[in-house]
Amino acid sequence: MDICLAWVLGAALVRLPSPVTLAWEHSVEHVTIEEEWEAVEGRLVLRETRVGGPGAGIDIPEHARRVGAQWRYTPALSPQREVHFANSRHAAGYRVCAAGECRPLRGLAGVDRPVVMTACRP
Repeated sequence: MDICLAWVLGAALVRLPSPVTLAWEHSVEHVTIEEEWEAVEGRLVLRETRVGGPGAGIDIPEHARRVGAQWRYTPALSPQREVHFANSRHAAGYRVCAAGECRPLRGLAGVDRPVVMTACRP
């Protein structure tokens, strides 16, 4: 099942093969945070979170494992119907990675246009 990105209350932007990794830089700690999402049975499942280290608003759970320079763990989050992104010009912005290719979300959606991620309908 693919993952779709669209403007909130608007047109579809892109259809990506699952899994999709969202990456961004924390606005205070300036560490990269990555989340790997997979579309399963019409929902989005957060399979893994990878962070460069703990800090303001970044808690590393006890079950996390260190791999190279990153902490990796599976968050306790139920499958989601959709995930929203503010996509603001006032933050560094998201990178969207799928099938070995990464693109800035701004390149797909512009800026200051909220984006929603869902499991694509067949």
